[in-house]
Amino acid sequence: MLNTDTTVTSSSIPRPSKSNTRSSRNKSTTTSNNNTDNSNASHFKDKDKDKDKEKNKNSILNTSSSSVSSSSTTATTSTTKSSSSSSSISSSSLANDNNDHKPYGNKNTTSNSNNKTVHSSSSSKPKKNSVALKVGLIGDAQIGKTSLMIKYVEGYYDELYTQTLGVNFMEKTIQIKNNEITFSIWDLGGQKEFINMLPLVSNDAVAILFMFDLTRKSTLNSIKEWYRQARGFNRTAIPFLIGTKFDLFINFSNKDQEEITNHAQKFAKAMKASLIFCSTSQSVNIQKIFKVILAKAFDLKLSIPEISNIGQPLLLYNID
Repeated sequence: MLNTDTTVTSSSIPRPSKSNTRSSRNKSTTTSNNNTDNSNASHFKDKDKDKDKEKNKNSILNTSSSSVSSSSTTATTSTTKSSSSSSSISSSSLANDNNDHKPYGNKNTTSNSNNKTVHSSSSSKPKKNSVALKVGLIGDAQIGKTSLMIKYVEGYYDELYTQTLGVNFMEKTIQIKNNEITFSIWDLGGQKEFINMLPLVSNDAVAILFMFDLTRKSTLNSIKEWYRQARGFNRTAIPFLIGTKFDLFINFSNKDQEEITNHAQKFAKAMKASLIFCSTSQSVNIQKIFKVILAKAFDLKLSIPEISNIGQPLLLYNID
């Protein structure tokens, strides 16, 4: 039973129909065709990819070359700019030269013309005469010698007293027409220990100012000795008798003012000296002192009016 049931005969196996065979062939053919198409498509795709790669490479190369060319163009442009800037600098320098020397030609001609111009201009200007006048300040200590010198030279008054140790020295130059006048002012300390420096102040002096304090009679009495010693070193200096601190002196009684004024006039007459009362703090007669010195030194006529009234700042320069 089992053998008959299990025996398979060829007739029992069904044969495929033609349509099935054709369809299977068609399927296989289609499959193979599909495979071929796929392989061809992939092949073309690879080719397209290669072409795209080449295109990309070419585009990259073109881009890089264009960038290189553009950079070179930029470099060329920058070079052109730098050359143009250098040309502008040179043109500006030439412009400066032209502005400085418009009437002239080239540079060499300009320099020669300049030299000629400077020479002619310097020759056309009158030369200035320079003169130095040494002025000595002599008198007791604390009478205002240094204050007067600073006031005239620097133009200010220092209320703080500074004792002169030895000699002070200052200069001031003034212009009178085509002349330069330099006052060389020497201030001797009034203490007795500095008397040995008197020749330094007196020698070669054009004028010597013998100074005293109007508020202290003792300083006026000391003038006799100062005058005697200074004359021993310089007999040609023009003498001046200068009374200081007139701003305090006017507060004295009329009797005291008259007594001191008369005493000072006698001293001035004996010394053949101009007599001037001044005040450094109030700028009284400071400039006039040096105007009179200048007039006396060069024998010039003075237009400054004299003052001889008691109670006023005396200004007497024609004492015989």
